[in-house]
Amino acid sequence: MAHPNPQADPAISASDLSLGYPAHGGGAAFQAVEGVSFELARGGVLAVLGESGSGKSTMTKFLAGRAKDAGDKGARIKHVGGAGTTLDIDLTRASRGTRNKLTAYVGYLSQNEGATLTAELTVGDVLLEPVSERTRKFDRDAMGEVIAEMMDIVALPLSTLQQFPHELSKGQRQRIAVMRSLMLEPPVYIADEPTLGVDANNRPRIVELLRWYHKRTNSAMMLISHDIGMLEALVEDVLVMQQGRIVGAGDINAIFRQADHEYVQRLAQALRSTAYDEIATE
Repeated sequence: MAHPNPQADPAISASDLSLGYPAHGGGAAFQAVEGVSFELARGGVLAVLGESGSGKSTMTKFLAGRAKDAGDKGARIKHVGGAGTTLDIDLTRASRGTRNKLTAYVGYLSQNEGATLTAELTVGDVLLEPVSERTRKFDRDAMGEVIAEMMDIVALPLSTLQQFPHELSKGQRQRIAVMRSLMLEPPVYIADEPTLGVDANNRPRIVELLRWYHKRTNSAMMLISHDIGMLEALVEDVLVMQQGRIVGAGDINAIFRQADHEYVQRLAQALRSTAYDEIATE
């Protein structure tokens, strides 16, 4: 069984990668990602931008090793062509065991992850869940210090650890979900809208947490976000996707200021003018 290489550089690579979904429940098969190629260097921070349906969530979920996670077979991502590699694991050929092993090395935050926290556990146990699922032997004191530091960064009192997810606001649950996704200190971190549902005052707390984590671990990060503050604070390079293809790639400032693609220009203008158009509850 192949083993992930935490020191791999590039940490993630795709070459002419195409992904889709199988025909299911009367619906036709369709292709969501078409001929995508890029590399993410070890320690690099990359943003993936695009309108809804552009293929960005499908691509990042596949590269996180979660292509088969969905309970519904029709929602499982199918490899159509090309190559996709994360930490030297070829995801087009990886067995279930290899993909499971990879998930310990790739932190992944799906959209609206805060809504899926284990309801029966206290917040403290929710945070320890990724660790305790893999080993019973871990330094609880050391882990507690890390959790306390993260709680301080995201401005949540330590008393929150004794509460249950349903006692928290949507924005508070999202902050806990982001913390939880970092608990195994993964060398690769992939997050789909990490500030989703968090009010404007607290979004910078999540940005600060990810900045703290990146400085601490030098992890490679791939972020899907429409939060212009997050993009400007964390990101070096950008991929812009439209209808499953990459239509812009490069340095974030160059992409937004010198883009010669009309779609990229419109996307950049929308990000600047609205920053976030979703009503958040905190």
